[in-house]
Amino acid sequence: MSGEATNPDTVACIGVGNVGRSWAVVFARAGRRVLLWDPAPAALAAATAAIEVSFADLHAAGLLDDPGASRRLIGVAPSLEAALESAEYVQESAIEVLSVKQALFARMDALAPADAVIASSTSAIPGSAFLADIPGRARCLVAHPVNPPHLIPLVEICPAPWTAPESVARTRALMEAVGQAPVVLEKEAPGFLLNRLQWALLGEAMHLVGEGYCTAEDVDRVLTQGLALRWAFIGPFEVGHLNAAAGLAGYFGGLAEAMSRVQGSLRTDYPPNEDLVAKLHAEMAARHPVETLPSRQAWRDRRIMGLRRHLDDAARQDGQVRRDRTQRHGRPRP
Repeated sequence: MSGEATNPDTVACIGVGNVGRSWAVVFARAGRRVLLWDPAPAALAAATAAIEVSFADLHAAGLLDDPGASRRLIGVAPSLEAALESAEYVQESAIEVLSVKQALFARMDALAPADAVIASSTSAIPGSAFLADIPGRARCLVAHPVNPPHLIPLVEICPAPWTAPESVARTRALMEAVGQAPVVLEKEAPGFLLNRLQWALLGEAMHLVGEGYCTAEDVDRVLTQGLALRWAFIGPFEVGHLNAAAGLAGYFGGLAEAMSRVQGSLRTDYPPNEDLVAKLHAEMAARHPVETLPSRQAWRDRRIMGLRRHLDDAARQDGQVRRDRTQRHGRPRP
């Protein structure tokens, strides 16, 4: 580990594909100095161009006041050592290959200041699988975002068994300070939280299509026109709590038999065999040809920005209602 002192406002983004460059937007938007590094010069060039577009889109959506000021906070480091030499926090977003992460974390641990936190954006590999032999493993952990993190704020902070509590606390505080919404796992779980829930639902969705119950379009409509309209602002436990006069206990009490019966028929582990994947791909490609995906991704991002603006406004209004209620009736009793 390097003995250089950290700069409390400097973040290094290592690996600048779709996720890494989006992380750069997150940190710079919040006023942090960001240094980018990637072993591929072409990836760095693509990242800087994409970052410009992201800042312009955020400004157009009313989510960023001064894109130029944020852009000026981002620089390209000539080497991994230069990127890390004064970083307070490092966000690694390299490819999802165990051996690559093992080698990269060994290099980063040797180069980064001794008090810098080093986090991985890994989607499904537990930190214990690539951090065990790192001398500074106590300052290493997983900070798994949702793609793209500059539009979707959730971050899953997952320590390895040996990660120091201080490293977890510092990472959580940083994520909150830059406008993300962190959750901390108490112990490692393959796929963390989001992908376990997402892939469980996707497995049952493949089951329903694969066994001829419906089409992929039907599944997407059930989500977008049904579940997602509630899930955009309340989660499944609160949905159940609000759906029964007696709250969540009443929801489970009234539906326990039905839930048990249906859950017994679920196939969240339905195998994505070649024929089914080809069928699903053909259906999706008929709706959105592969060559049009960039424009559809831009459409998705604009819709997410609009939804974020709506949810932020709703949260502010809800906060004001709560403050007004407290002023009228006094502080509620614990």
